Amino acid sequence: MGQTRRDVLRRRRTLLAIAAAAGGLLACGDERAAQVPADGQARPLVVVSVLPQAWFVDRIAEGGVRVVVMIPPGADPATLSPGFAELRSLAEAALYVKLGHPAFPFERAWLEKMISANEALRVLDLSQGIETVPDDPHYWVSPRHAHAIAAALASALAEILPASRARIDANRRRLDAEIDAVDNALREQLEGRAGRRFLVFHPAWGYLAREYGLTQVAIERGGKSPGARALARRIEWARQTGVEIVFSQPQGDDSAAEVIAAEIGARVEVLDPLAYDWAANLREVGPALAEGLVP
Repeated sequence: MGQTRRDVLRRRRTLLAIAAAAGGLLACGDERAAQVPADGQARPLVVVSVLPQAWFVDRIAEGGVRVVVMIPPGADPATLSPGFAELRSLAEAALYVKLGHPAFPFERAWLEKMISANEALRVLDLSQGIETVPDDPHYWVSPRHAHAIAAALASALAEILPASRARIDANRRRLDAEIDAVDNALREQLEGRAGRRFLVFHPAWGYLAREYGLTQVAIERGGKSPGARALARRIEWARQTGVEIVFSQPQGDDSAAEVIAAEIGARVEVLDPLAYDWAANLREVGPALAEGLVP
């Protein structure tokens, strides 16, 4: 499962990057074609921070809006700055969907500056009503929170697409059923493993862990790689508990994960919390985590 899975994930990220680039060319290269589809009705522009948000919008709006993602596949939210095309999109957008977590570096650094250019822009904060954790903005990986995300998006999209309210409601119900199916699959994959732990480089899976009674042990803390002593403690803990998999992600520097894996004879497994297809991604994350759990 190790190297083969990493190859599959790399190919998937490449295809997503190509698709995102093609979408960007359509939106920025031929603005008129992007705005007026075959039915002659202009589609509002919705801007989101990360790819999983775009997936939820696409499932609920079902082609009724255009979507621009501020952080493209593979980019690191901690270091990315918006380009001209993204800023131009915000100037004409009808809705900005933000994560709203104070620890999300991209929004913390850029959001207020970006949205100030469009006084008519509606801003939806998806974190409202969600029990977030300090220093971890990845709440969308939780199926329970995914239901809240779907509800908030359906309401906001119905406001900018009032003629499509019935279709949006129906799509939201279908999405809720899909989220439930993912939740059931995860519960089956992780059955009997409550109380176990897994080792990750970046703490991106804490909300999912909390939902299924697991504990995430992170190498990185507060957005910083560990010092020599902390890294040595992690290595000793991983060796004593029999860790065989260190989970990493495509964004950022994961050299510490490689060091720990080499020291204890484990392998590094790539999981992407920012993958576009939320449902398909979590269906792969479940069995991967199950394999990497330790007492």
